[in-house]
Amino acid sequence: MKLLEKTEFNAYSWLNFESLPDSHGYKFELYPKSELNIDGFVILFYSIFEKFIDELQIGQFGRNNKWGDFCIDTWDLHNDRCDYSLEGKSKSTSTYLNMLTANEIEPEYTGFCKSLNWNRFLPIILDCIFNHIAPYSIMIYAPNCQLVFYFHHTGSIGVYYSDLNDGVMHVIDKAKIEDLEIKNINDERVLAALK
Repeated sequence: MKLLEKTEFNAYSWLNFESLPDSHGYKFELYPKSELNIDGFVILFYSIFEKFIDELQIGQFGRNNKWGDFCIDTWDLHNDRCDYSLEGKSKSTSTYLNMLTANEIEPEYTGFCKSLNWNRFLPIILDCIFNHIAPYSIMIYAPNCQLVFYFHHTGSIGVYYSDLNDGVMHVIDKAKIEDLEIKNINDERVLAALK
């Protein structure tokens, strides 16, 4: 069963990948109050983002970054090149690269995908992130509400959005139900809504 399929999507023009805090939008971060394992994060993902599940688009961190470069051990820093073979790779990276091959996603692919099975896709990605094999998360876009989020190795979820709307408020409301800490907010309207 395939986990991913390629899609056509244009990343938001207001998002600044060189420096996310300099994006022309707003952000906040969600922190569980206790440490979650990968299965716990998959459950949390569904709780917060299930409303958007059919529209979500997945891209690598930054514009034109290759899917094969997601894991650190595909980089040969001494020769400034990438090696997508399984030889000498961590278990996490091997699983990730095998997943790309099984889904006909070339390591050099720079476009977007949709997940056909979040239950199987997310654990592969989260394993790489939480084991510090991936320096950056994938970016997951919810186009209808101009929102993007990513998982961080600290166990948090970063959320950026162009403007406060019903979709963003849905995420905030779900985060409150899940008793998540909402931190590093740069939108006064969100701060007011949390009081």
